[in-house]
Amino acid sequence: MTVRGRILTAVLLTTALAMLFAGTVSYALARYDSDRQIASALAQEVEEFRANARLSTDPANELPVTDPEDILRYAVGATYPDDNEGVLALVNGTVELVPNSGTTLQRSLQADAEFIALAAAVRPDEQVRVRYASTAAHRDIAFISIPTQVAGNPDLGHYVVGIDRTVPHGEVDRNHLVYAGAGLVVLAIVGAVGHQVAGRLLAPLRSLRATAQRITDTDLSDRIPADQVESRDEVADLGRVMNQMLDRLSASFDAQRRLLDDAGHELRTPITIVRGHLELVDPDRPDDVIETRELVLDELDRMQRLVDDLLTLAKSRRPDFVSPASVALDELMSTVLDKVTTLGRRAWTIESEADEIVFLDQQRISQAMIQLVANAVRFTTEGDVIALGAEVEGQTIRVWVRDEGVGISAAEQERIFTRFHRGATLEQGDLDQDGAGLGLSIVTAIAEAHHGHVELESVPGEGSIFSLHLPYDNPQE
Repeated sequence: MTVRGRILTAVLLTTALAMLFAGTVSYALARYDSDRQIASALAQEVEEFRANARLSTDPANELPVTDPEDILRYAVGATYPDDNEGVLALVNGTVELVPNSGTTLQRSLQADAEFIALAAAVRPDEQVRVRYASTAAHRDIAFISIPTQVAGNPDLGHYVVGIDRTVPHGEVDRNHLVYAGAGLVVLAIVGAVGHQVAGRLLAPLRSLRATAQRITDTDLSDRIPADQVESRDEVADLGRVMNQMLDRLSASFDAQRRLLDDAGHELRTPITIVRGHLELVDPDRPDDVIETRELVLDELDRMQRLVDDLLTLAKSRRPDFVSPASVALDELMSTVLDKVTTLGRRAWTIESEADEIVFLDQQRISQAMIQLVANAVRFTTEGDVIALGAEVEGQTIRVWVRDEGVGISAAEQERIFTRFHRGATLEQGDLDQDGAGLGLSIVTAIAEAHHGHVELESVPGEGSIFSLHLPYDNPQE
């Protein structure tokens, strides 16, 4: 059975059981209330008969009372039975008197010998109570039979009042048949609405299944439609989480593909160079062997740097790529300056220091700063200024490297952060063959891992400023 079918079965079964329980309790209470009203009406008849009997035998009324029929006549004459009541006056088991306004029930009781025998069987020493009879002519009768005697007279009279229970019970039955019919209609409505609601609730799951079936190892672009994950229920949450997971997987696969493509693209050239020189080397010429060995080692070193850079970029997607900790900005600048002064004879300086404790990954920020300095060294000459700086501006940390080199044209600035892009060298004007073109991509990855970004300000012929803008977070506050 489908999930929708199980949900509908559970809902309909629960609703039906609840309605059945409520209907059963209501039916039982209605029947009980009907019987209670019948008993109350019969009890009232007992009280009225006794009141009339006292009046008929009261000497002040000067009524001739010599036998039970005299008392019964007075009582019957004062009785006006309801539509569902019958009143009989029996003397020695025979119907002697009935009210003038006799009802249909009364006439049928008068002709029911089985019922008359049951009513006449009540003895004077028995307690007056509500009795129930079922005869061939009357299926369910509630009645009272009050024995009546007069001193000195052997006749035995009975004042009998009967009520047909099937009439009020029939009304209860009809009402609850209507309830049952309405319940079936309600169940049908609940089933129809539940079918639609369950379908809408389960739509993201169907889309999830269809999306999962369409996804392949070469295409992760499919997503669960936005209109099916707009609600705030758990199923829609699952759809949103699935879309987010697919986004992460797609990004991860894209990064892997780029890594493979980049590695294949960049490693192909040094491998070709090494293979070509090894094929042409003359083993009988020591100078040729030495020259080829130096060239091969140089290419292998370049391949090693490329692999290291690619691994760094691949790790930048991992959540543990940076490990922020408390860092003093002024100490960070001094440490970076101590490391870079050996890169070349330049006018090294720290032009701005910030006496602040910030929260960042000192090793990664140092790596980014050193990479920027290495770029600045390649595009400056001996004696040119290369300055480091750091400051806190509001909620932003800014660290930068400024040089007075050749600068970068506007067209070049748009491409400089692209992977494997190499800018023109200072001396040759052609592509810089010293690096793989990944340095600024690594700097960008480090800034983004800190939830920041890199900015470039450059004027050709005057120099450049590379700045890392990072969010400020002072752990001491």
